[in-house]
Amino acid sequence: MAQTTFALPPVPQTQALSSKTFKPPSFDGSSTVIEMLDWHYDHSASHPLFKFAQPDSEEIRTVLWKETIEAVYTGAKLIRDRVQSGLGNVDRKIVGILSLSDAIPYFTTVLSIMRANYIPFPISPRNSPQAVAHLISKVGAVHILVGYDQSMQHLMERAVEFLKEDHGYTSDKIPTTSMIPVFEDLYLNDGAKGPEKVAKIKKEIPWIKLQPQDIQFYMHSSGSTAFPKPVPWTALGLLQLSSAPFFGGTDMTGKGLSLHVLPIFHAMGACHIFWSITAGIVYGTFHPQTPPVQPTPDAAFNGALKTDVDYILAVPHMIEAWSRNPSCVEWLASRSAIMYGGGPLDKEVGIRLSEQGVKIGCAYGLTEAGIISVYPPRECHPDTWDYFSFLSNYNLHLIPSDDNTFELVVLPGKSISPQVSNTKMDGIDAYATYDMIVEHPQRKGFWKILGRADSQIIHTSGEKTNPGPLESIMNQDPHVTAAVMFGHGKFQAGILVEPIKEEQFDPSNEQKLSEFRDKIWPTVEKLNAYAPQHSRVFKELILVASPSKPFTYTAKNTTRNPAIIREYAPEIEALYDSLEESTQASVPAPEKWDAESSTDFARKVVKKVLSNEDIGDEDDLFQNGGDSLQATWIKNSILRALRDSAGIDTRDAGNFVYDCPTIASLGSFIVSVVERGSFGTQLGFEAQVKADVEGMRRMVEKYSKNFVSVKHVKSPRNDHKVVLMTGSTGGVGAHILHRLYEDPTVERVYALIRKGKEDIETKQANALTERGVDASIIKSKKVVLLEANLSAERFGLPENVFKEIQSSLSHIVANAWRVDFNLGLSSFDSDIKGLRNMVDLALATNSLIIFVSSVGIFQRFMYAKQRPFPEDSLPAEIASGGGYAQSKWVSEQIMQAAASTAGLRATVVRLGQACGSPNGSWNSKEWLPAIVRSAPYLKCIPDDNRLMSWIPADMVACALRDFLDVPQTETEGKPCFVHLIHPRPVRWSTLARLIASKLKVDVVPFTQWLEKLEQAGKTEQNAEKKISALRILSSYQGMASIWEEPGVEAFGIAEIENGRAKRLSKTLADPNVPQLGEEQLKKWMSYWGL
Repeated sequence: MAQTTFALPPVPQTQALSSKTFKPPSFDGSSTVIEMLDWHYDHSASHPLFKFAQPDSEEIRTVLWKETIEAVYTGAKLIRDRVQSGLGNVDRKIVGILSLSDAIPYFTTVLSIMRANYIPFPISPRNSPQAVAHLISKVGAVHILVGYDQSMQHLMERAVEFLKEDHGYTSDKIPTTSMIPVFEDLYLNDGAKGPEKVAKIKKEIPWIKLQPQDIQFYMHSSGSTAFPKPVPWTALGLLQLSSAPFFGGTDMTGKGLSLHVLPIFHAMGACHIFWSITAGIVYGTFHPQTPPVQPTPDAAFNGALKTDVDYILAVPHMIEAWSRNPSCVEWLASRSAIMYGGGPLDKEVGIRLSEQGVKIGCAYGLTEAGIISVYPPRECHPDTWDYFSFLSNYNLHLIPSDDNTFELVVLPGKSISPQVSNTKMDGIDAYATYDMIVEHPQRKGFWKILGRADSQIIHTSGEKTNPGPLESIMNQDPHVTAAVMFGHGKFQAGILVEPIKEEQFDPSNEQKLSEFRDKIWPTVEKLNAYAPQHSRVFKELILVASPSKPFTYTAKNTTRNPAIIREYAPEIEALYDSLEESTQASVPAPEKWDAESSTDFARKVVKKVLSNEDIGDEDDLFQNGGDSLQATWIKNSILRALRDSAGIDTRDAGNFVYDCPTIASLGSFIVSVVERGSFGTQLGFEAQVKADVEGMRRMVEKYSKNFVSVKHVKSPRNDHKVVLMTGSTGGVGAHILHRLYEDPTVERVYALIRKGKEDIETKQANALTERGVDASIIKSKKVVLLEANLSAERFGLPENVFKEIQSSLSHIVANAWRVDFNLGLSSFDSDIKGLRNMVDLALATNSLIIFVSSVGIFQRFMYAKQRPFPEDSLPAEIASGGGYAQSKWVSEQIMQAAASTAGLRATVVRLGQACGSPNGSWNSKEWLPAIVRSAPYLKCIPDDNRLMSWIPADMVACALRDFLDVPQTETEGKPCFVHLIHPRPVRWSTLARLIASKLKVDVVPFTQWLEKLEQAGKTEQNAEKKISALRILSSYQGMASIWEEPGVEAFGIAEIENGRAKRLSKTLADPNVPQLGEEQLKKWMSYWGL
């Protein structure tokens, strides 16, 4: 008979025994789990719930229950409004979540859905589109919260297609969708106004009265049958589930538990939502961001380390990765327990870690019944690392089998009952787990999972493969007699096939093996299309049966899978051993490993592995369908090529694909490895910064040798200047050339121009014309255009021309530089070599050299000793964030070395954001023009009330002309550093409103604008052709990630001092210098065609 009240039998009083901040709610039937939030708002508001390390720093942010409950109410209102907009005022509807797991907002969103009086259904994004459609149709979800990632949007779109094709959904029945709330949507820092807001939302969304058997939550199985099954949890069932910590015996209140690995959409992850409500557990998580942090072994370990958790829950392959690092093992041994579940832990790893003092416990639970093992374990012995003990509140039955093994069955109990049944015991509905267990030979009450009675394959990732449907697909191939899948205890699945009699061969024949794999590959592709992502089979994991070891069959003519797998165990192990050596052999290694060739090789490998010809060099492969298995194949392909072609020792490589998740970054990484000659140890953040800094200093050392000191053969001249400049065909450079031409103190300008498709005169004339400058100046005798190679001796100029320059030169303006923010430092070697050539020329002629650096050099703010950044040399760590910034810093240091040791006269000009020419010319592909040009399509423009010190290109040129006259005293012994930004900044919000008025669009918060941009990219046809901002979406996502960073101007640009620049430039010192305003804005917009 179903229970009619929410009251539970008395639970052991084991939680919050000494906590001063957390007061456990009662299980007396007065409230459901979600209603307990109001209890905590009144009694546990100051108790912590989450801890996470701030990005790129050691600071720990703690989120209290008060903040979370207010965020839950904020989310309830937000979600209620979204769902009602399509359905009207309805309760008890099912709202699905299809998103990668960003722990804090995902956790909060689940509770928000419940508080909105809806039923949440977290859906694993690892499901196939067919499986997602199946789950949605089974429960009748009316609204889906979808993740921002392109892969999630595509998964939902494909699921909708299957809802129509396979489930008969019409357009009006398709569930509505919206983007899952992010952290900033929910956690609004309401402060003292929080209680008022909560009270208001309570009135708008009053609690509805639930009955104990009402469904309150949905989980789903992993797909142990053809598709995953939705598992409903009643309001009473959730309350029973939430009581589990009280039966574990360990007081978990205030204890830290790492949720860095386990996604919330996983049943075990979802359980932690409710255990925090009843027991006050504190969770260590990654910092919230979009897209979520990828839980690599390094990232997860560092997250747990920084949040100093007491307990860690992980899947086996994570623990196996940590076990290889002695420092990781040492820290893990200091924790209360490391727990794993979902699959078997490698025996050697378990034994070795236990012997090293790591306390390991096995967690065992079921989506259909909850956590069944004591969690966390009360006792961790060296010989129980793969055993668990049962919680006392469960009613369990053990069915004896062979060799003292038992099949576990869960029956209804007074304290907790399974939520679904699949068998009967003595006429009572029960749940057969199909798990075979065995008791510890010495320790009574400790049990171990031996395997599955239904032969399900469990991988070390915790994912499960059901072989039956996949084997059926494979058996349809006309070349195959039968197929058996394998992979229990391995990271991925493989398949063993027996060819038909006419096509059997010795599988040791590599050529015939390859031909047969190709022959059956179309069927394998059908299998992969049907299988969940983690169950897909790669060609190298197809094992072909030998004629000398034929399959054995039952009386029903079905394969005897366990016997066959035992028979082929050596071949299977050998196949997995060779997997690390496997590669995409059809992608040959390049003849040389320079930046272009390395990137091209990475591009071919990634496209081959992902089967995606459309992925761009800047696209994150993990947001475009890539997974950990494919990351392994990409890694192996690169390793094989580096080992065979470049002679690199690859033993310490690690899985660098996680740190370099784009084609461009992989290319840069490959170049850096070839330059170093080894992989070395894979590094954490601080160690990576250290390694980058060392590389930067090595580059400085390389180009700071053998300076020839200035002989002071002549005094500096400011009245008859002869200037050598580079970069004259760029947006700023064209104006510099123009201003030098106009300056009566300049007698001649030599402009060095790289060879290109056009002749240099045409190239220069076009650059001037585009910026509204009279191109006829290049016909003047004052301007000399020279085709040059800056990194070559004498710049590749004829000797007589070079000597002519050398004989009269007084100033150098080094303005040319490669602009590519995805390249590593090594890719800028030719630029730096060119600068060294100009330094040598400046020393030989006692000329003043002006090097145009960039405010982009300010990368890692946390290393700054002073903010705003001063006009001075800066530590390497600040500029270590990317190859472009590193190259600028290296160049600054080369000039500093030459100034201090050889008497170089130098000025370093760190240029801020240049914003167009007087005629409005501003490259429409740059990030700000793209924002404005996209406004008519998005119907909005982003707001930002902070200052912006963007400076017009012509004003830059005027200031640089002023810097030609920097007094010699400013450059004695060291370069003169100046910051070239607008001396009279304005607020972006002022310009934003002018743009909005002209275009008749709204001004919205940046996060809202970004959400609209992302959504448009997923719903608009040919979106990137119409909405230019989509082409550099990642740049805006990067801005969003540092939006709250202190000490920055609008859009996250660093605040910098500019007092010296104003003192040395009459242009910048002018108190009446015009600010950016409507006049410039109109010209920009006219140039962009708006």
